[in-house]
Amino acid sequence: MPDKSEHESKMTGASARRRLTWAVIAFTAFVLLLLLSPLWPASCLDKADTVGSAVCGRLPDHSFHLAGRQLPVCARCTGTFTGALLGFVGLLALGKGKAARMPPARVLVLLVGFILLMAIDGLNSYISLMLGRPLLYEPHNLLRLLTGTLHGLALSIIVFPIFNFTLWKEPDTKPALAGLRDLGLIILLLALPMVVLVQAQLDFLLYPVAIISVLGVLAMLTVVNSLIIIIAIRREAQAVAWWDAALPIALGFGATLIEIAVIVALRWQFTLAFGIPF
Repeated sequence: MPDKSEHESKMTGASARRRLTWAVIAFTAFVLLLLLSPLWPASCLDKADTVGSAVCGRLPDHSFHLAGRQLPVCARCTGTFTGALLGFVGLLALGKGKAARMPPARVLVLLVGFILLMAIDGLNSYISLMLGRPLLYEPHNLLRLLTGTLHGLALSIIVFPIFNFTLWKEPDTKPALAGLRDLGLIILLLALPMVVLVQAQLDFLLYPVAIISVLGVLAMLTVVNSLIIIIAIRREAQAVAWWDAALPIALGFGATLIEIAVIVALRWQFTLAFGIPF
C-alpha cells in the first residue's frame, strides 16, 4: 500500500494541476472576452473577417456575399470550416463524444474520396484562375461550397477519434461512425441544409453564417492544437472526465488565438511592404 507521504504528494500534484487548469481557463476566457468586447473597436463582422483572413485568401469572386457583404472566408473555406464544425456537432449528437476508433473501411474510403474531390475541384479552380481556362469544367462557388463542406466533414470525422484516443485514459472503443447510415444522417440533416442556406444567399443569414464559419475555424484549429499540446506535454491517455480535458483544450484554444494573431500581423506587414494584398 502507498505510504502517507506518497498519498499527500499525489494530492498536492492534483491540487496544483487544478489551479493551473483554472488559471489557463481564466486567461483564455479573458482573451476571448477581450476579442468580443468594445476594447477592440471593430464590429462583430470585422472581427470575423480578421479571423477568416488568417486561414483564407478571401478572393471576392470566390466568396458568397450576403446583405452586400462578403463572408469572412471564401466559398470553399466556408464549406470546409462549417463542415468541420457540423461534423463535430454530428458526432456528439450521435453519442460519440469519446469514440476512439476510425469508422469502418467503407466509410473511411468515402471520407478520403470527399477529401480528394475537394482537391480536384481546387486544382481545377486554381488552373482556371492562373491560366484563364478551366481544366475539367467551369468553376462555380456552389461546387466550391459543396466540395469544401464534404472535405471539412471528412476531416473532422477522421481527426475526432485520433483526438479521443490521445486524450482519454479509457476511451470508447466504438467507431466514430458505425456505418454509412451515421454518415448519411450527418450529411442529410446538417451538411446539406447548411449548403442550401449559404448558397441561397439570404441577407438575414449574414450573421449566423459568418459566426458559424468562424466558429468552425476556431474549433478545427483548437482540436488540432490541443492534440499537439497533449503529445508535447506528455499527457496522453490521462483524462478521465471532461474536467481533465479542460487544460489541454484551453491551451489549444490559446495557441489558436496566437496563431491567428501572428498570421494576420504577418499578412498585414507583407501587404504594407509589397503594396499588394496577401
